[in-house]
Amino acid sequence: MDDLISIDKLIKQAKSKGVNFGAGDPYNRLRYYTKMGWLPHMVRKTDNKGNVKGHYPASSLQTLLFIEELKSKGASNEEISKKLEVKNKREEIIASLKSPEFRKHLITYASLILLILIFINELGIIKLGKSKNITSQNPENVFEYQQIYGSGTAFVPKNQKKVFVVFREMKPGSKVYVTFTQNYSPATRYWVSKIESQNGFQLELDTPVSENVEFNWWVSK
Repeated sequence: MDDLISIDKLIKQAKSKGVNFGAGDPYNRLRYYTKMGWLPHMVRKTDNKGNVKGHYPASSLQTLLFIEELKSKGASNEEISKKLEVKNKREEIIASLKSPEFRKHLITYASLILLILIFINELGIIKLGKSKNITSQNPENVFEYQQIYGSGTAFVPKNQKKVFVVFREMKPGSKVYVTFTQNYSPATRYWVSKIESQNGFQLELDTPVSENVEFNWWVSK
């Protein structure tokens, strides 16, 4: 389940990253985004002092940054809704791929395929040779490597050459893959300069970008 962040903290972090809430009350802007279906409904929690405060999923920060980027490019509300729908569906698919149920089915199908290959090999239809040794491995281990367990979309802010992407599920020894969806000139190179367990990763370019530049990212074991 996504971690929760208080409304006050969400607004403060969003402003520090360049989100423009306009001249009105930022709370009203969040309520409007919720009404549009861009943000989930907030959850009310009681703190240690007995005060009831609203909270949003921590991932709402990245959503606000994504919305801000689209608005800066002149996107209409309809276009923003469509892009957010695609983004959310992609994240749902990744989440389902990480689910224990999907993994169980995948292992079952892999085991079945291996048995079929062994049977065909025994009949002499095909010759597996030394590759038959794979049957001695635990089928579950075959899919343990390079398993994607996190993904998302973020952007490098205008006139900046680095950005830190928050991903609380980051595990030690993980690998991060990045693909830009837009031209990131005048920069010519980019790399992941820092990976912090249970925190996220930092993407860095050799030169500050001339405008907000979007990229997709994946994390695997």
